[in-house]
Amino acid sequence: MHPFTTYTVGIAVLGYALYAFTNAMAKRNAKYNPRGLPGPALIPWVGRIHDLPINYMWLKFHEWADTYGPIYRTKMLGANFIVISDETIAEEILVKRGKVYSDRPQIRSLVDSKSTHGSMEYLPLMGKNQYWARQRKFTHSYLTEASNAQYHGIMEFEVKRWLNILLTEPDNFGFSLEDMASKVMCELTWADHTYSAYCTTSAWGLLTQMSPAGPITNVLTPLWHLPQFINPWKIKEKKRHDDQQAWWMERLVTTRHLMRRGKQLPCFTRTFLETADKTSISGDYEASSVIGMMALVGVFTVAGPLYYFLVSMIHHPDWQVRCQEEIDKVCGGRMPTLRDMPHLPVLRACIKETMRWRPNVPTGVAHECEADDWYKGYFIPKGTRILPLDFAFLRNPVKYPDPESYRPERWLEAGWPTFQVPLTKFPSIKGMTSFGWGQRQCLGQTLTQDELVVACGGLMWAFNLKKKINSATGEEIDVPLNKSNSLLIVKPDPFEMTFEPRSVIRKAEIVEQWKMAEANDTEMRAAFLRVAEGRRS
Repeated sequence: MHPFTTYTVGIAVLGYALYAFTNAMAKRNAKYNPRGLPGPALIPWVGRIHDLPINYMWLKFHEWADTYGPIYRTKMLGANFIVISDETIAEEILVKRGKVYSDRPQIRSLVDSKSTHGSMEYLPLMGKNQYWARQRKFTHSYLTEASNAQYHGIMEFEVKRWLNILLTEPDNFGFSLEDMASKVMCELTWADHTYSAYCTTSAWGLLTQMSPAGPITNVLTPLWHLPQFINPWKIKEKKRHDDQQAWWMERLVTTRHLMRRGKQLPCFTRTFLETADKTSISGDYEASSVIGMMALVGVFTVAGPLYYFLVSMIHHPDWQVRCQEEIDKVCGGRMPTLRDMPHLPVLRACIKETMRWRPNVPTGVAHECEADDWYKGYFIPKGTRILPLDFAFLRNPVKYPDPESYRPERWLEAGWPTFQVPLTKFPSIKGMTSFGWGQRQCLGQTLTQDELVVACGGLMWAFNLKKKINSATGEEIDVPLNKSNSLLIVKPDPFEMTFEPRSVIRKAEIVEQWKMAEANDTEMRAAFLRVAEGRRS
């Protein structure tokens, strides 16, 4: 055949192949991609991953919402996303159609995050399967019992410990803040606060691994599928996962051993071991996982808002004074407890406004559509990821006038769209969009609110929170408002501040109340062991 003819035929064949491939992809996209929705222009398969920043991703999503409307579509490396920035639409899709929209997408850089293959480990990320249903029921039961018992005084005890530490180690407040939240969860789950350091480290490792700003394999997902012997991300994650599971199991085995010796104080793990035959949990592995997960989830969901409460009070000293005046009036000089909560609406308003102003989970947590669906003429195919953009919900200028400003009065004064009565109940952080939607709403809302009220109330009772003074220049050291990590649960970047005791008398009271609490706790534990020993003998 003449070379020119061969060349022509080759071009024709290649052109036909490209046409066929393009046509096939067009048909596939017509079937498997969302249809009718607005959204940014997409590069085939890549989508918009090329210009979506890893840091502060929620700001880009919010910018697109301003351009394309309250519900729009995008794509990242073959995965369809629908971003919702309007609460009403989120309610219609994620709550009213919860039977279709309550699954979770696979987190690529975690070992079986959906627990599809029986790993049964990550309840908040788990697919909508048998493990999820029974673990959710189990977790709800245990947290409800703890709330009804006001956590057996654990929150007040650990806050007293923390306030005393702040007197002697104020510059290490970031560690002690997170450690306080971790100690609360370790006492609830295993009755041993000494596990807190490892628990916090484990929680941070999981949070990093599950976040888009974590391993690159969460964004460039094909890298995850490299063979394990040349895959540093998979090797690292498998070690983290296996170490975490072994530690959780060790906690359960230790609890069982202490129970046999009559030395285990009440906790979630002991309750399970005493009633295992009455639960649907399948055995030690699943029990250690669901209880361990409770401990991990309770660390940064409390620590994040608590960090931002410090930032809020430093930048808004007038509200700090109002909180202190309210506490002094209600509590008569003592540290607030959970029983005081109905009478502290100003404190609760400042906590709630902190969580609105600097949301803990600004991108929201993605749901996954379980079946092809239609919404107002828009086609939403099975497997589409639905992202409820919490940053946008909490910046809605109609519901939250002057949304960029810290305005706790929006929860306290008639005339604001968010005002509710009675003030003995409202404001409450329970039900905030930050806690998720429908069947995927966070089970720890009450625990989070209770711990924040005790911790923030304790801070306001004990200290004046101020900017730190540079000893060399005599000038105040700035506390940034817009610098944070970009993980799924955010916290501000490290900053410096001063914890100034409100008076010499108050400083002495902080020390004395901790000494008394510690002595009472030692006596309580000793009395428990004496009774247990008596029963054994």
